[in-house]
Amino acid sequence: MVPDLQRDLELFTDFDMIGHIKEMFGQQDRTERFETVRALHAIKIEDGGNVSTHVLKMKSYLDQLERLGSPYPQDLATDLILISFPKSYDTFIMNYNMNGWEKPISELHGMLKTAKKNIPRKTTQVLMIREGQVKKNKGKNFKGKPQDGKGKGKKAPQNTPA
Repeated sequence: MVPDLQRDLELFTDFDMIGHIKEMFGQQDRTERFETVRALHAIKIEDGGNVSTHVLKMKSYLDQLERLGSPYPQDLATDLILISFPKSYDTFIMNYNMNGWEKPISELHGMLKTAKKNIPRKTTQVLMIREGQVKKNKGKNFKGKPQDGKGKGKKAPQNTPA
């Protein structure tokens, strides 16, 4: 113990000493708890993000809150984890809730990793162009039929005597 603190606490009984120390350092716990809860509620996983890293990070926040004397109930912790996932996991979340599962976070973690494998990945459509020259259909319209000079398109200039 720091000598100044020890000297200040010499006149206290054991019970009063513990109360005084809790009062002195309790504000730090309160601030740390607030920051941890803020981080826990703000964390979101991006589509395609690493499920394991995300769940373990959330679990570390929950463990920190437990060490600070404010543990989250299991069902609330599960809900917070599920809420942090994007819409692509909605089917999994709906099944989880409809089946009434109450799994520990370690099992939920495994289920989420399996669910990620079953979520279809978004693919971007790409227009492919073959190499080579563009072939023009001479005398044919865009459907490949011969043109008869009638129909839509440019009209031939008419020669009118001046």
